Amino acid sequence: MKITQIMLSKGFGGGERYFLDLCLALAARGHQVQAVCHRRFERIGDLKGQRGIEVAAVDALGMWDVRSVRQMAAAAAEFAPAVMHSHMARGAWAGGKMGGRAGAPLVATTHNYVDLKYYGGVHTFIATTHDQAVYLADNRVAADRIVEIPNFSSFAPVAAAVRPGDPARFVAFGRFVTKKGFDVLLRALRKVCDAGVDARLALGGSGPEAAALESLARELGVWERVRFAGWVHDVAAFLREGEVFVLPSLDEPFGIVMLEAMASGRAIVTSRSQGPSEVLDDATCWFAELGDADTLARAMIEAARDPDAAESRATAALARYVGRYHEDVVVPRIEAVYASVVDASPGPDPARRRLHTVLPGLRRR
Repeated sequence: MKITQIMLSKGFGGGERYFLDLCLALAARGHQVQAVCHRRFERIGDLKGQRGIEVAAVDALGMWDVRSVRQMAAAAAEFAPAVMHSHMARGAWAGGKMGGRAGAPLVATTHNYVDLKYYGGVHTFIATTHDQAVYLADNRVAADRIVEIPNFSSFAPVAAAVRPGDPARFVAFGRFVTKKGFDVLLRALRKVCDAGVDARLALGGSGPEAAALESLARELGVWERVRFAGWVHDVAAFLREGEVFVLPSLDEPFGIVMLEAMASGRAIVTSRSQGPSEVLDDATCWFAELGDADTLARAMIEAARDPDAAESRATAALARYVGRYHEDVVVPRIEAVYASVVDASPGPDPARRRLHTVLPGLRRR
């Protein structure tokens, strides 16, 4: 099948990782994939030159940028996909505008609690959690246009879960923004140390809160116990710096980093944010209340002081990852959505594919 994937962010977070991994997975499964993305997408190099993937890079300046939409529509019309799949609000907005020229139905993965004014051209929504599906239904999206399919990871699962030791080594990473709750994590680490646990934290990431977090670590007296690692490029290697993964987010619609920790056999301490509350339970992790350093610290202390329980929960989480969230389980479900959407849609109108020349400024590989 010929499939156009659309994602217009420049940075690299969970939604962008989903786009990248899905492009690579579909190509590996024999599909022809067109990856429409921003020319300055941080991981565009991982797509270029890959067998089965054609990159269409564009300078998408914003939702007012009609010229870039015309460029993307031209590229899609030439590629002639059977289906298009958008990611994030800008991708969905552009996909809706491109659909008429491409003559292909549009699938959108929501990734979050989206503003539906940008999703007018979507045929079928993929909600990555049940809560997102309820949100769509509450906002008058018909039930037969909503499919629940979780996010996935391409991480190869480890053979066995790891066991915490002494000192207790915690690991966390993500964008340094307020909603990720890393200030709460630093305050919890102080409480963990005050309880007599010899603890270390590897904290990866970058963003606008970086200076404030470093200042807070000094203020709390945990600076010597925290390694600020910068942005994490090799996730698997970074996770090996600790035995317990901590996800302190105040708002986490899903959390692909959680899947990577599950695949790596790490015990998990997480806030009761939206995604982790659906993916995990008390048999697979420790929960803390949102924004609460006290309950986060108690969970971290339990994980550090009870290695048997940590290993048991990590083992259960690893098994859940293999059975529900690995690429081999989830991608076939996405393929089935594509097939269903194509079967339900009328054939392409040749008149709607009239624009076949790639306009200046669009690079194709």
